[in-house]
Amino acid sequence: MGSQTVSAVLGVLALGLLNGCGNSGSPTVSAFSVPLDPPDLSLQGVAFARLSEGQVVARGTADRVDYRRAGGRVQASHGGGMVYPLPGSGLAQFGTVRFVAKEIEGEVPNRRGVASGGVRVDTTRGDVAVTERVQCDGDLLHNNVPVAVRGPGYQVDGNGLSARTDGSAIQLTQGVRGQLQMEARR
Repeated sequence: MGSQTVSAVLGVLALGLLNGCGNSGSPTVSAFSVPLDPPDLSLQGVAFARLSEGQVVARGTADRVDYRRAGGRVQASHGGGMVYPLPGSGLAQFGTVRFVAKEIEGEVPNRRGVASGGVRVDTTRGDVAVTERVQCDGDLLHNNVPVAVRGPGYQVDGNGLSARTDGSAIQLTQGVRGQLQMEARR
């Protein structure tokens, strides 16, 4: 069941967080030139769904998606998605997980990617995380830029993040500060 959750997350992240690290730099493009490595497939107004055992476990959208067969490289702009965790999975405690990012790049077969530009994750439980960039390497999400996280009873800021895609471990790093809100006495 955990691998289904990871697969669902990775399916959504294929247009989101798992779409970077393919090209170390963007090709130089001007109004008068063609990209050095044009995509094999380019789509605008993309919507997708990932099914597992007949159920939608993830879905997403992007304004534009470029796909290059060599390396399974994907680039997306203004992408977002939702993951519907399976009951009993590590992510189930959070409820539906929604995310958005302005730019997403990655290598889908290698399960590696980068989301950047206003990356935001919201959960049904009320958790919200905001950062400018996050990388995904297999089952690990990480970054070394400021991260602001808040949710039911807490608000925490850090200068880095390390987390597992199945929700089993989430750790803010480098200068963590925040507040825990105690329940009011009755």
